[in-house]
Amino acid sequence: MSDQQQQRAREEVSFVRSERSRDEVVLAVNGPLMDETADEFARHLDALLAGEWPTVTLDFSHVKAIASKPTGKIVFLMKHLQEKSRRLRIRGCDPGLYQQFRMIRFDRIIDISLQA
Repeated sequence: MSDQQQQRAREEVSFVRSERSRDEVVLAVNGPLMDETADEFARHLDALLAGEWPTVTLDFSHVKAIASKPTGKIVFLMKHLQEKSRRLRIRGCDPGLYQQFRMIRFDRIIDISLQA
């Protein structure tokens, strides 16, 4: 992928973190999670992991596609949250993305909902 294509991929996705309460933080992802944006996604996930919220929610209402590298970052986050007795949820999942998660059995290890 050219530098211009990588830059465009980074511009197509944005991340917004908000605290719903002392118990929950939400990271809203807006745009596709491609391999080119995986490192930026990982930095946001690391910040969530460094916090103390018992529940970390990823809002995927505006995510239509996810590549393998960002998927791996989610698994990494989930494992580290579980070690600290915290939980990960995915909300607002697009039906196609939900099917992709079901195919890799994410729905068995992560609380996933189509509703935001």
